[in-house]
Amino acid sequence: MAHAVLLIGQTTPPPDAQLGTAPAQLKLSFNEPIQLLRAQDVSVVDEAGKSIQTGPARISPTDALVIEAPLNRGAPPGTYTVRFRIISADAHVVDGAYVYGVGGGALGPPFLGGGAGAGPKETGVWAVSARFIEMIGLGGLLGLMVFRWLVWRPAVTRRRDLPPGERRAALLWYRDMYWVAFGVLAVVSMIAEGYVLVVKSASALGTSVGSALTDPNGISRVLADSRFGSLLQLRAALLFGLFALGVWEFLAESSDDEERDPRPAGRPIPTLIMAALGVATITVISYQGHASQAPAHLLSVADDTIHVISVSTWITGLALIAAVMLRLPRVAPEAGPTIAGDTLARFSAVASIVVSVAILTGVLRSIGELSDPAQLWNTAYGRSIIYKILLLCPIAFLAMRNRRVVTALHRVRRPNLPTLRMVRRSVALELTIAIAIVVVASVLVAQVPPRV
Repeated sequence: MAHAVLLIGQTTPPPDAQLGTAPAQLKLSFNEPIQLLRAQDVSVVDEAGKSIQTGPARISPTDALVIEAPLNRGAPPGTYTVRFRIISADAHVVDGAYVYGVGGGALGPPFLGGGAGAGPKETGVWAVSARFIEMIGLGGLLGLMVFRWLVWRPAVTRRRDLPPGERRAALLWYRDMYWVAFGVLAVVSMIAEGYVLVVKSASALGTSVGSALTDPNGISRVLADSRFGSLLQLRAALLFGLFALGVWEFLAESSDDEERDPRPAGRPIPTLIMAALGVATITVISYQGHASQAPAHLLSVADDTIHVISVSTWITGLALIAAVMLRLPRVAPEAGPTIAGDTLARFSAVASIVVSVAILTGVLRSIGELSDPAQLWNTAYGRSIIYKILLLCPIAFLAMRNRRVVTALHRVRRPNLPTLRMVRRSVALELTIAIAIVVVASVLVAQVPPRV
């Protein structure tokens, strides 16, 4: 499942070649820039596993798409195995092996001993779960901030004629819930980045996740010597800044005058900076993956970033709407149902926009990664796109049904609790399906785009 693809026609010796004499040099050519973490990650061995290299492998000083290694020109007739493990430009670990022959005899099987092919795969459980937790953490943080500003603030500001005590209780409840959720998601995001680093290190070093976890030198090498490591460090710095500013803002909100109602969305300037840091973090992820190597890569990265922001706003909003409808009527029995109904109506309007944007940007990204419509059903990458589309169908049905209910609720001053419970159950189902879409996306980002 390579992302950097070995170009057979430009590789010497080519796979399955029968050569009269032993070659003097190995030349592996790829379709995109690659990184070689360790010289031993590329090797040429005989049928017994003995190396025939006369020097270490290296990236060509004149071409970042090529790996070179000097070979023993006096190697005897036989079958030789070329093994490689590299990091592609979109941060995925690519390994492979092929054989060639010298002397005209029948080719034997490849020698795959010495850990060749070891380590977690990009589409395996370890890597997929790491990316899933990363998406939930980072996307949840950004969606939390967007929801507070675009949904909660206008909804709670709209009803100034509610009983002051109950309105204040609702504002205090949401503020406390917001900061608890922020703290949890910030911790999850930081743990997720560490988890991603350990799994990526295990893949790059060809070892188990447990072994990578106890190998600080290996992890340091991945951090220091790979594009993935550089971008992860940048992401960690942005996350730290977001967390530090969040703590400052939490303390500021907690120390507000107890006689005043809490601000529905906090202070504008710190909130804007926090949102900018969240967007920057998502952009770094997009710049790390498929989009960075797609045609018109800057536009692809921007498209991918907008897609992730839209989906994050939608899915996080679903979770928050469910929480508002569950808890607010209990916190404020008189004003709670009214505020919950207004929040639902506001979210419905915002969700209509962000889901439309998510679909549009998703279609554009798919077009950028496909070169033929048949690749939708002929490739694993294309089938994952189809699975996402199929999962959107029941969500569209639920959304249309909820939209009719929301329109009816908007006409009344105080929605009844049975109707809110019905909508809450529908939202919970929509959220469950949306999480399934995130799981599919966690697999999709590791699959080979058919355009390669």
